[in-house]
Amino acid sequence: MMRAKKGSYRLKQRSGIRIYTIKKILRGNIYLKLALLFVILFIIGTVGMYLFERRVNENFTNLGKSFWSSLVYLLSGFEDREPITTEGRIFSIFIFIGSICIIGSVAGNFASIFMRRGEVKMPRHLENQIVICNWNKGGDKIVKELHSPVAEPDTEIVVITDKSINEEELRKSREYEKVFFVRSDPTLHDVLKASRVHLAKSVIVLADYETQDPDAKTALIALAISNLSPIDEQKPHIVAEAINHRKIEHLKNAGVDEVICASDFGLGIIAQCTLTGKLSKAYQQLLSYSGDTNELYIIEYDKMPKTPEGKSVIDGMRFKEALDFFNENRDGDNPVILVGVRRGDNVILNPKDNWKGPKEEEFKEFKEDDAIVVMAFEMPDLSKLVK
Repeated sequence: MMRAKKGSYRLKQRSGIRIYTIKKILRGNIYLKLALLFVILFIIGTVGMYLFERRVNENFTNLGKSFWSSLVYLLSGFEDREPITTEGRIFSIFIFIGSICIIGSVAGNFASIFMRRGEVKMPRHLENQIVICNWNKGGDKIVKELHSPVAEPDTEIVVITDKSINEEELRKSREYEKVFFVRSDPTLHDVLKASRVHLAKSVIVLADYETQDPDAKTALIALAISNLSPIDEQKPHIVAEAINHRKIEHLKNAGVDEVICASDFGLGIIAQCTLTGKLSKAYQQLLSYSGDTNELYIIEYDKMPKTPEGKSVIDGMRFKEALDFFNENRDGDNPVILVGVRRGDNVILNPKDNWKGPKEEEFKEFKEDDAIVVMAFEMPDLSKLVK
């Protein structure tokens, strides 16, 4: 009795394994699913035609003839095998519609494969990449600036957008060799997680001009990214484009580190260029990555060359003393000009002696953790300052 129960249990177990294997094979192959569905529909139609036509139609007197007639329907139409009964005609239509739908699905899948041939898939284990959420007319300019030879040409860029993009046309530019497009909604947590946004170095959130409130969508994306990052790990640096300057504080509260309001920047540049001619040329050089133009760089404290005591070489110097130090150690190939200091969240350009900030913060001399703002042709190597 026990042997019989064990044998029955093993039989059920093997049967379950076979069923699971079949389901797994079907789940991973859309064409096998379609083929199986076609066979089932064809058998149902053939048997139905046989049951209703066998007594009145010589082409369906047995299953073999019914099978052959149904096959003729699919390949060349009714010809001289037209069904006679109403039920038979219904089943013939059933066969036609089922076959058309399945053939259409197969053709659609093949077409989608050919359309995706030009797409480049994102690497599975991507880290320290730059992510661009949303896509607008400024996206192409940003990608080309980031991948210029003097910026970060080897850094992967992931673009997440639900808008249609002519990827094939964009990839004609060499700057798109390491750009990966994810066609989905960047406000969704699952999409951001699958794109490994929480492991990115920086995230750029462009304004979605087609939505009713672009800044609200930007805030949702920033909140989603902040929630993805574990509390004990630093979240990516988020830079966002704002449309309404009145919502800048809302975006910062949502987790955006830097908010760029293009309209404010543009109006400010227009006002200054009105008072000082050709000033736009200077701004254009500073805002374009090129081997022939200067850009602004921020050098963090830990990237500064250190003295034997482990302190930055400019610790304790006043701003004028630091200026003289950089001028005396000027690199002819990539000259560096000190233009300011970043202390905490404040950036001070060309500080006055005994400068005081809005919170009564003073700048008299460089201290530990101060970052410096410099102008150079490319990111400078300050190790040459220590001889």
